[in-house]
Amino acid sequence: MATYLPIITLAKTAIKVSSAPTGRLSDILGHHQTIRNGDGSMAIVLLPEEVVARIAAGEAVERPASVVKELIENSIDAGATAIHADIIAAGRRLIRISDNGSGIPADEIKLAFRRHATSKLRAAQDLQALSTLGFRGEALASIAAVSQSTIITRHRGEDMGVSLKLNGGAVQHHKALCAPAGTVITIENLFFNTPARLKFLKSDATEKRHIQRVVSRYAMAYPKVSFALKQDGREQFRSSGRGELADVAAKVFGLKHFKRMLEVSSEETPRRAYPKISVFGYTSQPSLHRNDRSRIILFINGRAVQDNSLSHAIAQAYEGLLKSGSYPLTVLLITMPSDYVDVNVHPTKAEVRFRDANQVFAAVQRAVRRSLLDNGGNPHTDEWPSPGPAAHYRNDPRPLPAYRPFAADDLYDDADLDYIPETAGAPTRPRTLPLLRVVGQIGAAYIAAEGPAGLYLVDQNAAHERVLHDQILADVQNETLPTISPLDSPTLALSPADTALLTEMGADLAQLGFEIEVFGPNAFVFRTMPKCLASRPLAEAFPQMLARLRQSQRKPGDVITALAWAAAVRSGQVLETEEMQSIIRQLERCPSPYQ
Repeated sequence: MATYLPIITLAKTAIKVSSAPTGRLSDILGHHQTIRNGDGSMAIVLLPEEVVARIAAGEAVERPASVVKELIENSIDAGATAIHADIIAAGRRLIRISDNGSGIPADEIKLAFRRHATSKLRAAQDLQALSTLGFRGEALASIAAVSQSTIITRHRGEDMGVSLKLNGGAVQHHKALCAPAGTVITIENLFFNTPARLKFLKSDATEKRHIQRVVSRYAMAYPKVSFALKQDGREQFRSSGRGELADVAAKVFGLKHFKRMLEVSSEETPRRAYPKISVFGYTSQPSLHRNDRSRIILFINGRAVQDNSLSHAIAQAYEGLLKSGSYPLTVLLITMPSDYVDVNVHPTKAEVRFRDANQVFAAVQRAVRRSLLDNGGNPHTDEWPSPGPAAHYRNDPRPLPAYRPFAADDLYDDADLDYIPETAGAPTRPRTLPLLRVVGQIGAAYIAAEGPAGLYLVDQNAAHERVLHDQILADVQNETLPTISPLDSPTLALSPADTALLTEMGADLAQLGFEIEVFGPNAFVFRTMPKCLASRPLAEAFPQMLARLRQSQRKPGDVITALAWAAAVRSGQVLETEEMQSIIRQLERCPSPYQ
């Protein structure tokens, strides 16, 4: 458990603070006068309050999204039913959080910005049963220490509000004014006095995604609270506050994805030494999955947490339904007695400990598994694809073609394969594989071919992706990439996360022939696009391409890889012999046919 120093004050003669410290402890102390004992050793001294505050800020305020998280938690603890976030320049320039909560009493406003000042607990034993999101009493002090802050608030029991302005934690002005009940806190020029922290922030698009993730996730944890997020004057997210998790989850995951999710609702019966544990939320059908756990979202008693053990419990619930390395899309609200979970284990409160971790693990695993089994008669179940060999379904009376295995995040239906040429055309590259003859298709996933060394099994998805990647790369280099202009100029409504990624990668997408115009909040119209996507439903192919980009490091060439991955035939698509032969012929002349 982390421990923290109390507020301390150092005599001015002990140490001299530079007028322009960089923010890192080593940098700050580098500007100080060194205090030594008579034998030349360094003396032990108390750190000045300014240094202590910035060290604490480094633990609680990692990036702009950390500020948004802490302020939203304060608003929720204040009983707000409406929370609005306005962000400018990815939070570097301005973060404003407004709520209609209870507000702060005028005589407590200055105290609220002191370290270890909190209304959430009074004694050490209160840590054993916390029911609030905040409790450390460090968030406001840490944020104020590295920003220029203004708070306007009025407590519901008072007639007048109060305004307080701080610069680097120092009070600039304090006055009474008329204001509605609730709180508006504005954070400007974050890290203005710790420029070293600014250097470690990511691009604006990345920081915006982190902020959006915070807002959208708390909107799911508290569906009765209305959330709104604006970034640079443009609304990115809004929830209704009607109290239905389904409404918010559909916005966060996208309606098309949410339609393929199953409700999870379970309540463990309390037994001796075991509490009541409730698990509610949604998890995806096996046909909808990803290559990472980034869409497994967990809340413990309303607190967003990161817990590898519970993520593993969810993955285990899909045993036999998902291949290794694939993970579902899941959001779970887990509730249990507050004295059964310890939230005081990390400065950011993102990690928790349970009195009996095995009990919680089992409750989550059973809840998700039961949802999957109980929906065996669900109409959507007929669309569940097989992620592995046909043996998984050997006891199923339905014929194998009804099961269409998909790759990660695949959302495609069977489509025409007219973008696979019937003939390979004249060879333009040297042969890298021996001449192969297609024998057939296995499990709608592998092309079986015979060659001089015997039988070859070729993953049709990986092979076609390799072929397309090399072709697209060559076309881009030669500036000959073919594009099309759809007659109906399709319009897509993207999730807020996809909108942010589209904005970030706009220039790279334009080089591939995408001409995309803004059509409304999170809506875009496509004027032109690469021809290789012509036979794919754009509403499914483009989000899938963005999903692949999200998993990449945004390096040059990643957008080409993502396009090839989205345009390639999928595992589960039944191919004609000519189509399989065309893929093999092109693969035989790829520079790296085995990758």
